[in-house]
Amino acid sequence: MRTTQSDNRIAGRQLQEQRAPRREALRRLACTLRARATDERGQALAEFALVLPILLVVLFGIFEFGLALNSENDETHLANEVARYAIVNQNPGGSEELQQWAKQQGDSNFLTSSGKICVSFPEGAEAGKPVKVEATSIVKWLPVLNLKAATTELTGRAYMRLEAAPTNYKAGCSK
Repeated sequence: MRTTQSDNRIAGRQLQEQRAPRREALRRLACTLRARATDERGQALAEFALVLPILLVVLFGIFEFGLALNSENDETHLANEVARYAIVNQNPGGSEELQQWAKQQGDSNFLTSSGKICVSFPEGAEAGKPVKVEATSIVKWLPVLNLKAATTELTGRAYMRLEAAPTNYKAGCSK
């Protein structure tokens, strides 16, 4: 049995008619994918998700820097206050050491938790010589990560001239 050209044409048309729905479905799928690939809905959410962590780190850094600056200002104020008591030989803490009383006066968490107050006499403890008061604390910039490199020591200092020899307090640091 021989196949003629007309039989081949008929078979070809039937094959094309069978494949036509598949081609049409593939064309529709390609158009849909192309349309979705160029669609910009949801783009802002993806960009926000990429920028949010960086924004939060910058915001957290600004907040921590402000706290550290406030803490250093408090330490300087506290050192000046203790130096004023020291130069006139007064101890407002009564039986408590001047340094320990000063540490309790600190209103920042840095000073009350890890800070210390030191009183010293660089040239001797007599009238007319200077008294040096240092208030120091350590700031952890990224407390979540607990990195040693992410810490800074803040210091507030005050130098004043003694008006009376110290008898109500001693040189040294708070505990």
